[in-house]
Amino acid sequence: MKKIIILTLSLLISTSCEKEFLDTVPESTINDEQLATSAAANAAIINGVYSALRSYGLSVAGNHEDYGHKSILVATDMMSNDMLMTKSSWYASFYNYLGRQQTNTRSRLAWSVYYPQIKTLNVVLTAVPAEAAITDDLKKIRGEALTLRGYFYFMLARIYGPTYIGNEDELSVPLYTAVTLDGAPRAKVTEVYAVIEHDLLESIALLDGIPSSGTAAVNQSVAKAFLADVYLEMGKYAQAAPLAHDARQNYPLLTQSEWLNGFYDLSLNKDVMWGATITSAQSTFVASFFSHFDNTNDSGYAGGLQVYKNIDKNLYNSISNTDFRKTAFVAPGGNATYPALPEYANIKFRDPTIDSGDYIYLRSAALYYIEAEALAKAGNEPAARQALYDITITRDPAYVLSVNSGAALINEIILQKRIELWGEGYAWFDMKRLGVALTRDYPGSNHPAFGKLNIPVGDNRFIFQVPQAEIDANPLIEQTPL
Repeated sequence: MKKIIILTLSLLISTSCEKEFLDTVPESTINDEQLATSAAANAAIINGVYSALRSYGLSVAGNHEDYGHKSILVATDMMSNDMLMTKSSWYASFYNYLGRQQTNTRSRLAWSVYYPQIKTLNVVLTAVPAEAAITDDLKKIRGEALTLRGYFYFMLARIYGPTYIGNEDELSVPLYTAVTLDGAPRAKVTEVYAVIEHDLLESIALLDGIPSSGTAAVNQSVAKAFLADVYLEMGKYAQAAPLAHDARQNYPLLTQSEWLNGFYDLSLNKDVMWGATITSAQSTFVASFFSHFDNTNDSGYAGGLQVYKNIDKNLYNSISNTDFRKTAFVAPGGNATYPALPEYANIKFRDPTIDSGDYIYLRSAALYYIEAEALAKAGNEPAARQALYDITITRDPAYVLSVNSGAALINEIILQKRIELWGEGYAWFDMKRLGVALTRDYPGSNHPAFGKLNIPVGDNRFIFQVPQAEIDANPLIEQTPL
């Protein structure tokens, strides 16, 4: 059988653009026997995974959209109703939906970031099986590996497969839970989510009482946050709500000044649960999040070449005038501090360091909305309204406890989630999950012509095709229709 994409990176995570799809042999100075007895060696491999998630060039050589996990979060947001770009440049293939086609190199961005890391995590999980995880060090290693593998499969399933509810027997993504050179067919949605759920449940148990290593690593709270999101996708609302509530404890909400500081420094954002610290030495500046999404920086693509990333006009208009989050976007008529920026330009993301802005992957704020939606759908609307109030009142002093119920309450929760988490990787996934059409071509739309698309619910374009290189290498793959 032909060898497959998921085995392209070395054991210790080579990020070289020279490594192509068929490089399947792990390169390491650590043999299997050493791995099985060395917590330090396995911890080093896990750290390599974290490094890979903020690295440039894992999928397509020379692609400035390819800088790891953060690039995938914002690529999917570019496919939502909520964000636009003013010029056709990097990210245009996501914005206009051509990047999800199998022959487009962008179709392999997520595939080539997550599958190599899953392969590496499988090495660790083989070296530290469940029965061997008896010390705190080994529990931590296995727990982190399971948390990451479960989350990576969740990302892949949502990108390359359909939503869970109503599509349980449809094709999702190939499953690999051990190191192998053999390609696998696409598993069913239920099969993939069974692995995701198992991984996260085991990781939560293993990481219980294990001290956190800080925001650069996943911990039990992060694992609970991931599982809460998974359960929301699966419709297990009674389980999602308490997990989201528990996960956000010890991560206080941001004040107004903290929220408006630019989201560039993990140490300044006390609600960060998981992220990556970036230094000038590690930075690949033009191929970075802030290069593309900091409209105020004239050294990057957004500010320098005026490839501005802006908020959708309808979403902007839905933000209360008493909500400080509205000031994170240039109002009609302009902004005195940034007079060169166009209306609706985001000033939410700003990196005053120029080249060392940190990457925030997960904030506790997201869990309020997961909890509120899950409570509402589980039938506890009073508690859902309270959870929504608890975060919204800190953003808008004029907000009052909602009196909505049913679909109106869900819509209010999701609207507040879209406002809070704009540009943080939730909008497109929620559109898919909730059955919301892409609607950019409307009267008065501020989307440019090349992105002014309307796509109905259930269209195949909401599912990425498997990349052509994987189709060529793995004859067991059945492709998603164009």
